[in-house]
Amino acid sequence: MKHYSLITLILVVILSPGQLHTGGKTKSHRSHDSASAQSSTGERHEFILATQRNRRLHVFDANTLQPLGDFRVNNNAHSVMASPDGLKLFIQQPAPPDVNNCCALFSLDLMTHKLCKLVFPSSLGVPSPDGRLLFTQRGNVGIEVFDAKTLARLPTIRAPGLYQLLPSPDGQWLFGTTYSQGGQGPSLDIFDIEKQILVRRLPIPRGLLPQGAWLGDQFYLYAHDGHQGNLWKVASETAKLDAPVKITFPDLSIEKEPIHQGVIAGGKHLFIYEGFGGKIDRRRGSDRVIPGGIFSVEPSGGKITGHFARAVQFARVLASADGQWLYGIDSGPADWRGPIQLLKLDALSGEVVAERALERDVWFITLAKLPKSVTPQGEIQPDLCKSH
Repeated sequence: MKHYSLITLILVVILSPGQLHTGGKTKSHRSHDSASAQSSTGERHEFILATQRNRRLHVFDANTLQPLGDFRVNNNAHSVMASPDGLKLFIQQPAPPDVNNCCALFSLDLMTHKLCKLVFPSSLGVPSPDGRLLFTQRGNVGIEVFDAKTLARLPTIRAPGLYQLLPSPDGQWLFGTTYSQGGQGPSLDIFDIEKQILVRRLPIPRGLLPQGAWLGDQFYLYAHDGHQGNLWKVASETAKLDAPVKITFPDLSIEKEPIHQGVIAGGKHLFIYEGFGGKIDRRRGSDRVIPGGIFSVEPSGGKITGHFARAVQFARVLASADGQWLYGIDSGPADWRGPIQLLKLDALSGEVVAERALERDVWFITLAKLPKSVTPQGEIQPDLCKSH
């Protein structure tokens, strides 16, 4: 079941081998009580979390891109997201013994290093911004909901599609972009989280590959139609999509076919890029050069204010919450043939301010604010929950 490719594009670091720790009980880690006290009141810092297929979940300092430590995870780990309080990681990875069947969703407690399987199969795990809930999908059977603190399973939200899930900052709404499925065209679906119902379905022109992003408390829907970008401003009460703001890019598509572009938000801008390295990769089977880079866009009028790192073909791009920095994985040539790099860019000028060479592998990255007390030092082997 390959439904997870509809939710997100899936995107080694050569670290000095460290001592393997088990369960976080060595001298190099604080006790559970101490970590708990520090985590509840201590200052949190921004880190980059990165999975690679070679059984590693890495933690990098977001300021310097220096590697800090890593967790041993299952082979072919697919994605990772952090809870808003920085105390849990939600990892999408194969579940033994069927390590080639992706994926199950696991929760990793950063204080106890307990790794618990939640559900199989699973798409990306998406926590709500208030930290109460966790959303994922097992397929076209609705939206699975968990209590993000206790990991208890909650009632499933009935839903007609497979989604990129985007909860609102106030925790009231769950927006989901979906592609063409079951004979129906793509759409933006809006769910009331508290009532656990679909309240609105906004159809999108057929053939488009929609993505979405929250810029503060404002939601933007985006899709490239083969000629230009289309940007819609959407609210929870929107009954019908208005005419989109048009974004004119350089000539990206000779075939005039829709391009699978990602959109992210940071500061006052949206950043749009074509994602490479996934199943939808225009370089595969083509002998022409496909443009890369990141476009900085002023959302109200669709004006392009910058085109950064044009020669880089990014697999995934992230923006810091304040919009000052961009982080991206340079996937190298098609099918991750390398060289692979982790890059940090100034979001205003596009200047590359830090870079780190990575091992040749498939990578996924995300940003997280974690208490320093729970970040790994060296290599850690999590403990599997006994019930799983």
